[in-house]
Amino acid sequence: MDRREFLQTAGTGVAAVSLATSAMGDEKSKGKELVIKRLESDRFMIDFSPESPRPLRILQLTDTHFGSPDAESKEEDKRSYAEIAQLVKTHQPDFIVHTGDFINNDGGPLISFEAIDFFDDLGIPWTHALGNHDIGLRPVSQFRKLMKNASVGEFKGPTKTEFAFRFDVTQNRANDPSFSIFCFDSGARSPGRKVSQPQIDWFDEQMKKDAEEGLKTPALAMIHIPVVEFEKLYAAKKYDGNYGERVCYDDDKGDTFSAFKRSGRIKGVFSGHDHQNDYHGLWDGIELVYGRVGGWSAYGDLPRGGRLIEIDLEKQAYAHKLAFHQAKS
Repeated sequence: MDRREFLQTAGTGVAAVSLATSAMGDEKSKGKELVIKRLESDRFMIDFSPESPRPLRILQLTDTHFGSPDAESKEEDKRSYAEIAQLVKTHQPDFIVHTGDFINNDGGPLISFEAIDFFDDLGIPWTHALGNHDIGLRPVSQFRKLMKNASVGEFKGPTKTEFAFRFDVTQNRANDPSFSIFCFDSGARSPGRKVSQPQIDWFDEQMKKDAEEGLKTPALAMIHIPVVEFEKLYAAKKYDGNYGERVCYDDDKGDTFSAFKRSGRIKGVFSGHDHQNDYHGLWDGIELVYGRVGGWSAYGDLPRGGRLIEIDLEKQAYAHKLAFHQAKS
């Protein structure tokens, strides 16, 4: 079954969401080297203090599609668990960013959420940008309360809770951040399968406040559904990596990329959603990067894996590569 067939057979119910009540100051940590502290409902601080200088290692995972109740999917989930556990062991990330479709929350009442426990038990702090299949029968706020080792945020929009948030990264307990990471919700149902206007307004306001405070850190954006510029990048043949299916940018019309460009700070956009694509390339000064599909319950025949992002906080620069559960020679 390809993406279009799968979307046609997916459930259509969308439950209401509400603002989470996580206390400010809650901390997640990886030993003494990385500590995450919630500052506001939509903002976290990551302090990275390695014993010896090295880049911050972030593992992007995407499209794991856990939790379907049929026997075949359960076996595929077990296979995915084993490979992700080995992926973490092989690459030793400090932080995991899941860019959506973590679970098939829209797949019916028998969907299992045990994959959350698996991720929590990896012992690595993690976060999750919502994918379209993460939004369904179980409210997002309830879904997220099950995440014990994850840092996820939100803000009150004009009409509903918006699931966008940010991380500012400091090194060795410095007062000023060296890098920032923004996570967005790209929606679930048309005509809203894109970053919402309230999230774009929120991002613009974040940039305005940062400018007033003199904060100009480079930043990465994490999003599930790719922006339309991924299609433009492909059409211009300016990419490296696998193109295996049409870019499903869905309802995006370019407003999100325009906001990123306007900020002058977003250096890379990391996406998921299209399981047969893992390409990347520079478009109008911003790098567009697909992750690698991570779950065997998802469609597509690419070997499962992730993308390892290394951030050099001293140079305020980043690099990335595909990552697999067995190291490639």
